[in-house]
Amino acid sequence: MMNLLMATVLALTPAQMGGEVKVYFSKGYGIPGKAVAVTRKAPDRGVARYTIEQLIAGPTKAERAKGLRSELTGRLHGESDCGGDFKLKIERGTATLRFCRMVWGSGVGGDARALHTIETTLKQFRSVKKVISLNQDGRCLFDMTDNGTSCLTGHE
Repeated sequence: MMNLLMATVLALTPAQMGGEVKVYFSKGYGIPGKAVAVTRKAPDRGVARYTIEQLIAGPTKAERAKGLRSELTGRLHGESDCGGDFKLKIERGTATLRFCRMVWGSGVGGDARALHTIETTLKQFRSVKKVISLNQDGRCLFDMTDNGTSCLTGHE
């Protein structure tokens, strides 16, 4: 566990340790759509987690006035099975985000935009090369196939 923590800390640039980070919000309605970065002042620890919290919270009023939105804002419902909205683990270049509450989809376009903004937001960190987003049941987020593992295998 200590090695994982040290590897994650070492992989973050100084700007990502308590400096400014980017949160990518949707603009427009394309599939997967345009992801536009906004800057946030991050805490000293848990910067990747902080960016996902900001993505769920959504853009500020001024950012919304510029046409930005989050496809996750208002979409988490029900009881948490982990005490929060999500768990995030970064290991060997892969960020695994598992939501601990039900995430309501908003259709193919909205779901694609949500996944795109999650991936773009997390890939700003040098330690993240791949992003896996899971729902509360551990299935790939918004995957409606029988096995629900397309994000793990890359196939549907």
